[in-house]
Amino acid sequence: MTTMRVARSRERPLSAARALTGGVDRLLLGLVVLMVFLGVVAVFDATYPRQADSNPFFYLYRQLAWAGTALIALWVAMNLPYQFWRRTWLLAPLIAILLLVAVLLVGPEIKGAKRWLVLAGPIRFQPSEFAKLAVVIFLAGYAAVMRSHIARFWKGFVPATLMLGIIGALVAKEDLGTGIAIVLTGMLMIYVAGGRVLHLLGLGAAALGAGAYAVMSEPYRLERIWAWLDPEAHVQGAGYQVWEGLLTLGSGQLTGKGFTQGVGKHLYLPAAHTDYIFAVIGEELGLVSVLVILLLFLILLYRGLNIAHQAPDRFGGMLALGLIGGIIIQAMMNIAVVTASVPATGLPLPFISYGGSSLVATALALGIVLNISQQSSRGAPASHNMREPSGEVRPHGWRHGRPRLSRY
Repeated sequence: MTTMRVARSRERPLSAARALTGGVDRLLLGLVVLMVFLGVVAVFDATYPRQADSNPFFYLYRQLAWAGTALIALWVAMNLPYQFWRRTWLLAPLIAILLLVAVLLVGPEIKGAKRWLVLAGPIRFQPSEFAKLAVVIFLAGYAAVMRSHIARFWKGFVPATLMLGIIGALVAKEDLGTGIAIVLTGMLMIYVAGGRVLHLLGLGAAALGAGAYAVMSEPYRLERIWAWLDPEAHVQGAGYQVWEGLLTLGSGQLTGKGFTQGVGKHLYLPAAHTDYIFAVIGEELGLVSVLVILLLFLILLYRGLNIAHQAPDRFGGMLALGLIGGIIIQAMMNIAVVTASVPATGLPLPFISYGGSSLVATALALGIVLNISQQSSRGAPASHNMREPSGEVRPHGWRHGRPRLSRY
């Protein structure tokens, strides 16, 4: 009886919040919801002066609809065991390739590029967003299955980079920025999984060559390079957006002009609600708001890396790392474009920019990460004996193929 009383006294009932979230990383969950909300507010602020179709709430209503869809996707992924995605590690990239080819063949050309598939009426889907997830799922599964071969060039490295290269090239054909982000995410995952630095340097050189060819093959991309090097000299042409972005961002100074008081969004700054929404926020709320956004992404990175480190198995750890890494890489690329640190590319700022495909895909990715955190908190910690899935123990002192994610 005494033993039972002691045991019962140690049992602590779940709080309502913990019962609802199921033991997930509540800081990360709250951060995701907060950033979705901030995105809706930022989009409304950046778009209401445009009065699309004489309705200042046009973009707000659409973004609210996408935000609701994103939160549903977050909840579904958060409650779907992440092991489900391991069963799709070969299927996901194949579906992504088919969708990307379909875009090139039957996708509508909008603003000079084919990036969307029409689902129904005004509802469009951007397959490149699914391709980001597919690449991460594939490489996480590949790293788990080919664990002891990842450092071997022909048997481990080439198959992984071949799939990465195919998807990256198909995306870059119409969206160079997203293609670069996918390749960078893939290289990060291969490195952490244990790929040799020499192999990755070769891949990087090949990617640079392919990127240079992509730039040279499209005159508008080459113009963007010249505009980036000297935006003031090209302010009447390709440098206009870069120049206006810098003026808009810099005019906010320390504390900004005040919420809703920005000038750049009033038809001066192109893509104020999409690629350059970071500049609008900086103009109205100043350097303080810029630093806050950077802090939010840093917290996202910290929590994501912690979840990857504590994941129950290698697949879960690599999956969490790739999903978080992809989001952070995209965010840093967007901010680098707005600050003219790199040439302009069409990448939205995760959570904040207007757009449905990106928001839903980002929420889905973080839902998967939250499920990994949920299973980490419930299950036993990952083993440190460094055994292969087959039970084979790695030789002591092995060098090549050692993963940089210390638990795996």
